[in-house]
Amino acid sequence: DVDLGARRPRSEHISEIVREVVGADAALVVNNNAAAVFLALEAHARGREVLVARGESIAIGGGFRIPDILNASGALLRDVGTTNHTRLQDYADAISDRTAVILRVHRSNFAQIGFTGAPDRQELAGLAQAKGLIFIEDLGSGTLIDTSAYGLSREPLVGEALQGGSDIVTFSGDKMVGGPQAGLLVGTPDM
Repeated sequence: DVDLGARRPRSEHISEIVREVVGADAALVVNNNAAAVFLALEAHARGREVLVARGESIAIGGGFRIPDILNASGALLRDVGTTNHTRLQDYADAISDRTAVILRVHRSNFAQIGFTGAPDRQELAGLAQAKGLIFIEDLGSGTLIDTSAYGLSREPLVGEALQGGSDIVTFSGDKMVGGPQAGLLVGTPDM
């Protein structure tokens, strides 16, 4: 910081850009999305329960597994629902005084077909808010534009996740913008 004659935080410049691009109040850039998920959980759920739909307790890129990330962060995994069908009531029934976070994980590298179901983002955000919990959404690769406009399958948009009630959204920056490996956390300033 030339004006102050002191060193500025390294991530400040990129955080300003990320906030502007995705429409978030706060942003943090780390080395990959697994690290982003880890930091969000470590900060908000160490020693407490995180509710995750059984069908979202998955392996993600680079060999990272959601249960392992929770364990490393000190959070306690609490599976809800079934592998193929989870209801909002399954989340509500699992909430206790030990619960800190509802985590929604995008299944970006596989699909379930047939008898499947899951609550939508707004329902989970509403439940989390009503119970005083934090709603974290891991979008995996994440995207800024509607990819279906280019003949690709539609992926969840970062801006939609924020507008839909997610307190913290994590995603990979490298896949989204074709740059160096990065993980991003966006949300509210107290994230």
